[in-house]
Amino acid sequence: MKRIPIVIQLIFILLLLFLIPTVITGYYSNVQMMKYSEEEIANSAMAQIDTSSSYSEAILMNIVKNILQMVGTNEFNGLKNITTYKTLNSEYSKIKVATGIYDQMREIQNNNRIVSSIYFCLDGADYVISTNRGVVKKQAYEDISWIDEMDLKAQGSAGLWYPRTYNTATVSELANDKTAGEMRNVISYVYRLNKLTTSTKGTIVVNVDAQRLNEMLLSSINSNDAQGILVIPDGTIISNKDSSKFLKKFEDMEIIKESLANGITTGYKYQKDTDRAILLTYKKSPQFQWIYINTYNMDTLMSKSDSVRNGYTIFISIIIALGTIVVVVLAREFSKPMRKLVQNVKQLNGMEGLGVKNELSFLSGAIEKIQEQEGELHHLLREKEEEARNLLLHNLLTGEVINQKEIENVEKVFPYNHYMVAILSIDNTKRYLETTGKDKRGIQSIALQEKKKRVFSEGYHVESMRDGAGMMAIIINLKSYDYVKVSRELFNILTVIRQEAQRIFENTVTVGVSTVHNGFELINECHVEALEAIKRRIIVGRNQIIFWNPQKKESNKYSYSYNSEKKILNLLSSGDAESARAELTNLFEDIKKKEEISYENLLLILNQLAGATVKFMMEHNINSSKVFGNNTNLYQMIGGMDTLEDIEAYLGKVFISITDYIKSFHEDTSEKSSEQIIKYLRKHYKEEIVFEDLADQIGISYSYMRKVIREDTGNSLIDNVNLLRIDEAKRLLLHADLSLTQIATEVGYRNVQSLNRFFKKYEGVSPSDFKNNVK
Repeated sequence: MKRIPIVIQLIFILLLLFLIPTVITGYYSNVQMMKYSEEEIANSAMAQIDTSSSYSEAILMNIVKNILQMVGTNEFNGLKNITTYKTLNSEYSKIKVATGIYDQMREIQNNNRIVSSIYFCLDGADYVISTNRGVVKKQAYEDISWIDEMDLKAQGSAGLWYPRTYNTATVSELANDKTAGEMRNVISYVYRLNKLTTSTKGTIVVNVDAQRLNEMLLSSINSNDAQGILVIPDGTIISNKDSSKFLKKFEDMEIIKESLANGITTGYKYQKDTDRAILLTYKKSPQFQWIYINTYNMDTLMSKSDSVRNGYTIFISIIIALGTIVVVVLAREFSKPMRKLVQNVKQLNGMEGLGVKNELSFLSGAIEKIQEQEGELHHLLREKEEEARNLLLHNLLTGEVINQKEIENVEKVFPYNHYMVAILSIDNTKRYLETTGKDKRGIQSIALQEKKKRVFSEGYHVESMRDGAGMMAIIINLKSYDYVKVSRELFNILTVIRQEAQRIFENTVTVGVSTVHNGFELINECHVEALEAIKRRIIVGRNQIIFWNPQKKESNKYSYSYNSEKKILNLLSSGDAESARAELTNLFEDIKKKEEISYENLLLILNQLAGATVKFMMEHNINSSKVFGNNTNLYQMIGGMDTLEDIEAYLGKVFISITDYIKSFHEDTSEKSSEQIIKYLRKHYKEEIVFEDLADQIGISYSYMRKVIREDTGNSLIDNVNLLRIDEAKRLLLHADLSLTQIATEVGYRNVQSLNRFFKKYEGVSPSDFKNNVK
């Protein structure tokens, strides 16, 4: 290919560009034809029956849900003893109950367009409440004697669906004229009120219009000649586009029954109907066990595939013919400017060694060579500049600028004579280094340096570099120095940098700042002062800006109080960790008051205290791994902390671990701690228990108490209290005539909602269901 002329290559490439769309078009045509093939058509039909059946099931289940919600309102209790139409209309309050039931049934009908009517008949009553006639006597309503012939006990508590054809004429109309009214096909939902819902006995009937249901089944089917059929398991049709087939047997049911017998609840079949092919899809309802069936004419569906195939065949032929003509013309025109460009590039220096190649190969090699040369040059320059800059800054910080060339470079970099150094130190450096990768730290450092350059105003020149793990040194070169103005301005600038550093590093940062020195020779002195300022973090705390104060005298040594040390160790021996922590707090507060104490003096005090603690553990045969875990070096742990507050909190936890360890091996001749806890809970579970107070009363720590009770019972303290309360609630539910609110108060809950929540958590049912099921 490298020696083929550009014109030939262009013709070849352009032909490929035309062939690729042609192949894609052909593939697309095949996909379209496959879409309307038997398998794809079946999949599409199955998706349609899934949609229509799921939608229908949702509508029907919504009707059932609405009826159950209406029953749950206890409206029917108002009609419990009203069995005559006359009694019902004797008082406004009674007829108001009836109209309330009518309104609820009417609302259900309005929300479900497939419902033709809803009515309620009270057992033994001479009237009916209906949505189509209101509250009327039975003689003025359609014949409902068919309800008495049903086995309503078989319906359970969920109701029964019953397909039927009924006459819309009233009982009186039929008595006078046998031909009165009209016949309607419906699927009636019959719900018998039971004692689980209401004490009133009666029946609710919801009539779902079979034709409306069929229209809903066909609404999601994209075929005018499709048939939507709904049958019950014995093959009886309860919904069909042809209303004359209502309650008739479905002719092809045996084909579906064979699949259902094998456990296949959804599928499709192809069959011949006289001279045409029929696709039959079916799905068995998981809710009502009904079978949804759709039938399609395959000739109609396959006609789309033939149309698509013919259209794309013509389209591909046109593309190939036009493409061949255009390719030759474009190839010749495109090659002219490229050949001219190649001639110009060959005249450049360094391109002779590329050899004689075709135009594209030559240009590609030339561009790569130019980029390679340019990249190497830029990379080399950047490396040299960065190395020189970092070396110069390092030598300035360490005081190693010695030769004249370095001095000249300093004068070029720093235009002014006043210098300060600020050290940014990430708080809790050890944790930061453990949780942040090297690459991420490098990116964060670069991001902070870019942000830092935009913060300093005119009159400042700054350079910065990484200064050890978790630290950055900033050399600040000032044009002029005014103690009050510059200090205030510099504090504001460093505050912004500290806030930005906290955002970038996702961690707090402490800044140590030196005093001002004249001449670059004293930058090393600035560096030392900034580092000393950082050490003051252990006294003043994290996330601070600490200025080195040369006026403070740190030569005075703080006398370590061995009485405090002995007192702490005695308290640990007696198992009183809290008092030991309080004594430690007093010691550290006293240290903080000595502002002149040096960092080295403070480390000596902390190491002496750590040594005393380790010695105490050795004398009492305490396993250090049980107290410290994997970090058994107490000196190293303390040395890696930033502030006295951190050290105090850590040593406080160590004291608690030591006393807990001692207590766990102490043989107590009295009752075990767990036995005391269980005995106390059984006696006081109805009260509001403060577990910390209970731990103090028994003489153990709260954390140790939680550990003991879980090991002995397998449950938490809260679970043990709730289990005792629920057991008492069960007893009261079965043997006491109390309301749920009274029982909740009796067992120690503030409200009935808490009783319901915890009862269901531990028993799996609500208190009411528990009581009803047991009885």
